Amino acid sequence: MGFNNCYLPDIDKLKEYSESVDLETFVNRFRKYDCWTGSSESLDFLEKKINLYENIKNNNINFIDYFN
Repeated sequence: MGFNNCYLPDIDKLKEYSESVDLETFVNRFRKYDCWTGSSESLDFLEKKINLYENIKNNNINFIDYFN
């Protein structure tokens, strides 16, 4: 069994990527890893996006309604 580590890009590139795809795609891109390595800013940003996604998902908020 392997251990999947993801090296997060710097915060500017991570934000740029998050703006280029929808929230679900962004979160699913990084959730498949066992751990992340990167700057504290990148880790904080990713954790906030995952928490936002989980809050939306758990409260059954439609993505389109949420962002409009």
